[in-house]
Amino acid sequence: MIEIKDVTLKYSSTKGIFDLNLKVGKGEVFGYVGPNDAGKTTTIRMLMGFIRAGRGSATIDGLNCFSRASAIQKHLGYVPEDVALFENMRVKEYLNFIRQMRGSFGAKDTKVRDELIERFEVDTRGKIENMSNGMKKRLAIVTALMHDPQILVLDEPTSGLDPLMQSRLLDLILEEKRRGKTVLLATHKFEEVERTCDRVGVLKEGHLVEDTDIVSLRAQETKAYLVKFAAPPNLEQIKKYGFGYHQFSQSDFEIFSQGDRIDVLLKVLSHEKVLVFNSKTQSLEEIFQQHYHKEIKHKETKKAVQNKDEKIKVVREKDLKPQENADSKEKAMEVKKA
Repeated sequence: MIEIKDVTLKYSSTKGIFDLNLKVGKGEVFGYVGPNDAGKTTTIRMLMGFIRAGRGSATIDGLNCFSRASAIQKHLGYVPEDVALFENMRVKEYLNFIRQMRGSFGAKDTKVRDELIERFEVDTRGKIENMSNGMKKRLAIVTALMHDPQILVLDEPTSGLDPLMQSRLLDLILEEKRRGKTVLLATHKFEEVERTCDRVGVLKEGHLVEDTDIVSLRAQETKAYLVKFAAPPNLEQIKKYGFGYHQFSQSDFEIFSQGDRIDVLLKVLSHEKVLVFNSKTQSLEEIFQQHYHKEIKHKETKKAVQNKDEKIKVVREKDLKPQENADSKEKAMEVKKA
């Protein structure tokens, strides 16, 4: 449904998106996460046809995102991070205007719109300019979804909403998912990804550094268990099975396990007298932070290797130059003798 192939869109040498490839299938909720300035909004603005990619292609439901933007937008629900509405319009007038822009006229069924208005408690009586920022965001959500689109593109949709409305929106995303809708959710809130998404793409400095399903990502987490023993445990046995640990006292430990190996850990601990066993789990945010650190280390290692290769090359060139000069002089003497 949503496909980006080899897209590069630069604002500068370090700002933008670079060699981006991602695909969101029908009925899938795709979490698009990353820190500020990672390129999430740039990606979405390109998908909406507001800006054109310098290289590569982007399509929604088979239509080119730039040349067919108007056709795409009629059948797509879009919630921007920063809402811009016609301030001088009344709310009802604005909703009718949007319906007409999408080609819906007359007394067509407004059931979905009315249900959304009730769900998000939007006051339709006054002017938009008199609404709070949170209420404007709720109106933007109603506007984006009232035509029951099959594809949703949501850019930080919960920003500006109070906790109750945030929860209602996430519940709605899950309902739309069950109905087979396709959703691209750009967010920096990892709890939203954990709650709603099937798959997640991690964006860093314009590059997609991870594209995986939530289950696989969860398998990467390091789980920690707080354990209190009746007597000092056999640490060699714990290390033998690949478990790390941090010792607080002779009997209090924090034991670390990569992925889901609790069955193995329990077998190891079955030979000990355990008084307390509590588990701690990482959030997706902690997993992503670990991934970012790995990426930074990988880049630093790669750069160090490149620098080392360049130094070796320079040294070799210096060693070769005297020999080249000697060969040149020898050839010149041979020519002179001839």
